[in-house]
Amino acid sequence: MHTTPHFLRGFTLVELIMVIVITGIIAAVVGVFIRSPVEGYMDLSRRAELVDAAESALRLMARDIRRALPNSIRCTPDCDSGTATAIEMINTVQGARYRSAPPGTPAKVLSFTTADASFNVLGQFLPTGTFAGNHLVIYNLGATGADAYNFDPVITPAGSITITDDITPPNTDEQTITLAAGHRFAFQSPRQRIFLVDTAIGYACNYGTGSLLRDTHAIGAAMGGGDPVTRHISNCSFTYSAGTATRSGLVTLALTLTDSGESVRLLHQVHVDNAP
Repeated sequence: MHTTPHFLRGFTLVELIMVIVITGIIAAVVGVFIRSPVEGYMDLSRRAELVDAAESALRLMARDIRRALPNSIRCTPDCDSGTATAIEMINTVQGARYRSAPPGTPAKVLSFTTADASFNVLGQFLPTGTFAGNHLVIYNLGATGADAYNFDPVITPAGSITITDDITPPNTDEQTITLAAGHRFAFQSPRQRIFLVDTAIGYACNYGTGSLLRDTHAIGAAMGGGDPVTRHISNCSFTYSAGTATRSGLVTLALTLTDSGESVRLLHQVHVDNAP
């Protein structure tokens, strides 16, 4: 009688079904214990990404705020309302101190009694050359009669500004500013501070797209759409206290990012030097 060796026999259908059932039970039991750690890891990873995105956006905003022209920060709506979702500032390229008194010839001293087209500054604007789209600002107060956004006399109008090193005698720490058209600044700065500015910068939360937008636009112009700085924005608020003569201004930025049920809220405060 011929018999099949034991090692050549296959599985019966019953044995196969039993193996499948047992494997399923084991997989289900293992899945119960693995699911929570995996979900926790995914949630933690998602939160970390949201925190990183919010921190990157806040650092960018803080950098622009620190470079802002004194007294040029404003919000939409009012900065004191606690509901502002847009903030705007005038970007400072560089700063120096204008010559307000001798030593130096009268041509080197900035006049506040008549329109002046050429004067000296102490310090260095770099690089030197002609700047067609920039403006000079002295003693911007952000108030009626002294508001750079309204092109009050604290800021030069559109026109070329030429900056050259003063070489008679050679002095790389003193430069000559030449304006295409003479300008009479309204007020003197107690610290003789003069700023070179170019554009206004705005940040706005767009809840429709869930984005924080950064917009660069001409001074005095309305904010446009801008480019997204970060996404997943579900809430934001900006507040600003202008400070006093003895205390710096303070901007408070709050961003809330939400993704797949995970939400993080970060708050950042930036001190602002408003001494014009």
